[in-house]
Amino acid sequence: MIRLYLKRAVLLFAAAAVTCGLATEFGPWPAALSWATVSAIGCSTGAFLLRTSEVGRITWRNHLAGYLIPWGWRLNGGRLWPVPLISWAVWTAVGGAALLLQPVEEPPAIWARVGLFTAWAIDTAVLMYLLGTIAQATSRSRVGSLRKILAVIIGVLGASLGLYLGGFTTAALIVAGGPTLVIGGGFGLVVLIFVTVGRNTRWN
Repeated sequence: MIRLYLKRAVLLFAAAAVTCGLATEFGPWPAALSWATVSAIGCSTGAFLLRTSEVGRITWRNHLAGYLIPWGWRLNGGRLWPVPLISWAVWTAVGGAALLLQPVEEPPAIWARVGLFTAWAIDTAVLMYLLGTIAQATSRSRVGSLRKILAVIIGVLGASLGLYLGGFTTAALIVAGGPTLVIGGGFGLVVLIFVTVGRNTRWN
C-alpha cells in the first residue's frame, strides 16, 4: 500500500514538473491545453491497453495502463469507461494546480509552493478516497457521516484556493495542510506510543 502511494506521489510531481516545463517554454495557456491533450491521449491509450489485454493474465499492458489511468477504480462501478475519464480529470487538475503555483512577479517562496501543491494533492487524494468509499458503502448512516467529511474536505480545498488566489499563500498552506498535519501527527504519535510503550503495557 505504501509503495502504491509513493508511486502515485512520484507520478503527481512528475506531471507537475512536465506542466511547469511546458509553461516555461510556451506560456501557461498553451501549456494547459497541451497537458490536457496529452493527458487525454494517455488515458485513452491506457483504456485501450486494458480493453485489448487478456482476461486473467497480467502483462506489460496492465502495468503501463496502471501508470496512465491510476485513478477512478473505486468509482467505476465495475465498468472501464469511467476510469479514463476520472484519471484525465485528475491529471488535468494536477497540471492546473502546477500552473496556478507558477512563479509570478512576486512569487511565494519555493517551499510554500511545493508545500501547497503537496497539501492539495493529499486533500484531493482523500476526496477521491471518500467518493469511492461512498460509492461502495451500503450503510446509510455511514454514508451520511462520510458526506459530512467530504463537505469539510471540499470546503478546505475551496478556502485554500481562494486564499491563494487572494495572495495569502501562507494562510492557504495552513488551511490545506493543517488538518492533514494534525491528523497525521496524532496518528503517528499513537503509533509511536504503541511501538515504544505499548509493547510492555497491559491495556485490559
